[in-house]
Amino acid sequence: MRPTSDTVLQRPDLGMAVYETLTSAPTMGFIGLQVMPPFYVPVNAAEYPVIPKEALFSLLDTARGPLGHYNRSDNEFESGYFRTQERGLEARLDDRYRALYSSKFAWELAISNIKMNEILRAQEYAIASKIINTSNFSANNATVAWGTTATSDLKYDIDTGKASLRANGIVPNCLIMNYSNFLQAGQSAKVKEAVYQIFPDAAKTGTVTIDHLRAYLDVPQFLVAGAMYNTAGRSQSASLSDLWGTRYAMLCRVAEGDSADIIEPCIGRTFVWNEGAPQTVIVEQYRDETVRSDMLRVR
Repeated sequence: MRPTSDTVLQRPDLGMAVYETLTSAPTMGFIGLQVMPPFYVPVNAAEYPVIPKEALFSLLDTARGPLGHYNRSDNEFESGYFRTQERGLEARLDDRYRALYSSKFAWELAISNIKMNEILRAQEYAIASKIINTSNFSANNATVAWGTTATSDLKYDIDTGKASLRANGIVPNCLIMNYSNFLQAGQSAKVKEAVYQIFPDAAKTGTVTIDHLRAYLDVPQFLVAGAMYNTAGRSQSASLSDLWGTRYAMLCRVAEGDSADIIEPCIGRTFVWNEGAPQTVIVEQYRDETVRSDMLRVR
């Protein structure tokens, strides 16, 4: 059904298809929601508890007292603050283009998925900008630059990072690097030597995979960011760059899924609040007679 000029129609058929695009984001190189998983909230903005390590690691006397009482633990929480903001994009479904192209491919579906892809790219950039940021996190130099594949030592560098984080009360469970650095890591002489010993079949193909590196570096999660973006201006030839940059990798602790407790130590969360709708992604359509088009909104 086509909308009239004064109606907005929900498009659950397109919403379901776009949701599948969202859930397959990691296969397209978008890892942002794995690094900062969604945490669904009932309000637009609020405070949330943050437990400082002074409270988290306190050693308390738990023995029952002579008069039957127990010690009371009254460590104070710190507070964080979140405020959500609606995100989305619209596309114009011109009547003439619809007539030309609808018979050739699923025009509305293609446009919806393109918009979802663009939303994911913007979200990925926002998350990467917070994570790969030396103003937010301390940067440590590798003993030998990983690009020097003859002598680089990824295992030593990662183990050094694990010890540093543990000294601050964090046991890391994730290593993040972009696709370019992943390929570079696989060319490290020490990596290949160790991997070929652990995985004899790898020596036959000469290929170091994500699973090989995860096992060798002993990290539960190894996230390879493959998404790219165009750094050139409009009307210029595209110039593609890695969204997660090429200078740094990130060793950190990420939350264990969407339903993990908010007080679990982790590098970050994506707070999600959808007013008036239970879906994560909403697709709507309305009519704009001034341009003889239907407007498709993905938000």
